[in-house]
Amino acid sequence: MTRHLLFLLICLNSFTASAQLLKLRLSDSATVSLLTCDPIDEMAYTVYGHTAVRINDPANGIDHVFNYGMFDFSSPNFLYRFARGELNYKLGFSRFADFFEEYSERKSGIMEQILNLTGEEKQRVLDALQVNYLPENRTYLYSFLFDNCSTRPRILLEKNISGTVEYPEILQQTTFRTIIHRCNRNHRWLTFGIDLALGAPLDSLIKQTPQMFIPEYLMQVFSHAKIVQPDGNARNLVAETRKLAPTYPIDDKPLDSNPLMVSCLFFVLVLLISFWESRCKKYLRLLDFVLFFVCGLTGCMIFFLSFISIHPAVFPNYSIIWAHPLHIILAVSLFIKPLMKFVKYYMLVNGIILLLFILAWNFLPQKFNPAFFPLVLTLCLRSLLLSLRNKTGVSI
Repeated sequence: MTRHLLFLLICLNSFTASAQLLKLRLSDSATVSLLTCDPIDEMAYTVYGHTAVRINDPANGIDHVFNYGMFDFSSPNFLYRFARGELNYKLGFSRFADFFEEYSERKSGIMEQILNLTGEEKQRVLDALQVNYLPENRTYLYSFLFDNCSTRPRILLEKNISGTVEYPEILQQTTFRTIIHRCNRNHRWLTFGIDLALGAPLDSLIKQTPQMFIPEYLMQVFSHAKIVQPDGNARNLVAETRKLAPTYPIDDKPLDSNPLMVSCLFFVLVLLISFWESRCKKYLRLLDFVLFFVCGLTGCMIFFLSFISIHPAVFPNYSIIWAHPLHIILAVSLFIKPLMKFVKYYMLVNGIILLLFILAWNFLPQKFNPAFFPLVLTLCLRSLLLSLRNKTGVSI
C-alpha cells in the first residue's frame, strides 16, 4: 500500500511539473544548459558518459532536466529487441535536484555549459522539448552510434536557433572502434565482446560530427562552437562553463582479466593436449566438440547481427570466417561414425581457410581484437590435426 502510494505521488509530482512547463513562458533570466555526466568505471553501462538538457528559470520556479537516455529493462522481449536493434529509448523528465542527487551519489562528475541563446531561442528549445515529451513523441528507436542521448540534444539545438552552428575542427579523424576502445579501456572483456559483434564499418574513418555521439566529445566541440546569425554576426555557443559535481579521475587500471592472456593460455593448453594425443595415439573427441560447438554458437550470434538485426556497423563482419554456424554441424558430426569422411574434408577445408585468414589478418578492412588471434590459431591447429588423424595412426 505504501509503495503504491509513493509511486502515485512521484507520478503526480512529475505530471504537475510537466503541466507547469507546458503553460510556461520563460523569463529573461532563464538559461538553457547542456549537462555532461562523467562515466563511472565500476558501472560498465556508464562508460560512455551521459548528456542531458537543463531548463532553469528561477523567476518562474522552474529547474528541470530533459534526458534522452531512458529505457525500460522490463519491456516485453527486451533482450531480443536489443539484439535486433529495435530497442526503444525515451525522453525522460525530472527536477534538476533529483537528477543532481542521482549522479552525485554515484560519484559522477557533472559539467554544465550554459548556452548563449537569445530569449526567443530559449523558448523555441523549451517548446521543442515539450513537443518531444508528448506521449506519442517521447519514444524513439535508439542507435548507439547515430541516435542517442548525445546526438538528440545537438540536433534539437541546431534546429531551434536563429542561424547555424559552426563547429571548428578540433577533433582529428578517427574510427568508431578507436573511440569505443578508449571509452572501454578499463573493461577489456566488454571491448572483446564489441569487437566480436561489430564489423568492418566500425573501422571507417569518421570526421568530427559523427564523433559527437560520445557526450565528452560533444562537450569539447560545443566549447569552441559559434552561432552564426543570418546577418553574418557570430557569437560563442557556450556563454559559461561550470562544474556542478566534482570529476573523479579514472585510472587506466583494467577492472577485469586480460582476454589476450586467457586466449593465449587456452591455445597453449590445447597445444599440450594435442601433443599428448600424438604421443599416446589417442583422440580427445570431447575437446573438439566443445571447441567447435561454442565457436558455432558464437557464429550464430554473428550471423544474427549481420543478416537479421538492424544494428548499424554489424555488416560485413569478417569474424564470421572463423566463427560461423556450420561449426555446430561439425561438432555434432564428430559423434556420428558414418560422417567421419565428411568431418575430415570439412576440417581440411576449414584449416586452409583459417591459414589464409591468418595471413590476411592485417590486410582485411576490419581491425580484430588481439585476443581473437590465439583462438583462430587453436581452431586452425585442431582442424589440420583432425584432417590428418588416420595418417598418423590415430583412430577417430
